Amino acid sequence: MTNWGIIGAGGIARVFANGVRFSRTGRVAAVASRTPARGESLAEDFSISRLYASYEELLADKEVDAVYISLIHPLHAQWAIQAARAGKHILVEKPLAMNSVQAAEMIDAAQRNDIFLMEAFMYRCHPQMARLAELIREGAIGEVLMIRSTFSFAIPFDESSRLFNKELGGGSILDVGCYPASMARFIAGAAIAPRYSADLAKPFADPIRVRACGVMGPSGVDTYAAATVEFPRGIIAELVCGITCQMPIEVSVTGTKGRLSVPNPWLPTSPVRTALKPLPMDTRWPSEKLILQSADRSEPTEIIIEADRDLYSYEADTVDQHIADRKAPAMSWEDSMGNMRLLDRWRDEIGLAYEQDRDA
Repeated sequence: MTNWGIIGAGGIARVFANGVRFSRTGRVAAVASRTPARGESLAEDFSISRLYASYEELLADKEVDAVYISLIHPLHAQWAIQAARAGKHILVEKPLAMNSVQAAEMIDAAQRNDIFLMEAFMYRCHPQMARLAELIREGAIGEVLMIRSTFSFAIPFDESSRLFNKELGGGSILDVGCYPASMARFIAGAAIAPRYSADLAKPFADPIRVRACGVMGPSGVDTYAAATVEFPRGIIAELVCGITCQMPIEVSVTGTKGRLSVPNPWLPTSPVRTALKPLPMDTRWPSEKLILQSADRSEPTEIIIEADRDLYSYEADTVDQHIADRKAPAMSWEDSMGNMRLLDRWRDEIGLAYEQDRDA
């Protein structure tokens, strides 16, 4: 049983706390927040017994085994490194860091202190991903040619919002572009690997070429962007993200014998996408589906994926199951480093730099 401590008490912290309630391996034992009202509300709503006013106090709690870092992007590296030095296992929100240099420093801290570290790409822990990779490896659509991966939405511009504030790590590439990037690398890896198992060292692929464009908003961060990425074996991926551009959210993979679509790639079987209060313990988890369309244009086949836990429950259980290994196949250190390098190249292509890049 993993005793979790949550650092930060924003909306995603609530979503994670909800998920842990349905996990098979964990419970939330403590929360730390620098905003008293938020911390008190989270602790009260989710029956968390210990509330701390500082992150240092939580890291000093000997009963906390692992921490979930739900802070803004620029604080990920600082508090992950401090958590590693405190001997706490770490799940840190995506993106792992502001850039690949910071990510490497976090991984180095994990290695030096012999602790678990994983980037919180929750969708990677869901059974839907294992089935998707299996279909691609089996050749259900033949040889993979093209991948299209999109995560984009539209909200009014507000410079005070974290999403548009450059000092807070705002912008669409870091906030949501990291999802299409990680998905494309996962699918390309499944297509390239001749065989896959849970122990495969590299269930992902890294690009050999990146070309991109993006639109910068008045606060100096990208508001929507796209990248064309080439992987080995002639696999091309189109990555699209946005925070001011409403587009259909979908992942599709086209091969020589057909096409696979993932209608709900990022939040499969997760009713907590809008529920920030505790869900009933008898909550039923909806099924998801992958859609397989053959090249002969016959009737599409719906492949149903059942779930017995919340999406974030799978994530928490993944951490517990792989603590002894110090990293999880769902999002290994090598995988996170590759994703950060791709995001670095994407940002370089559109001329987007943060203060942390200059420091690096």
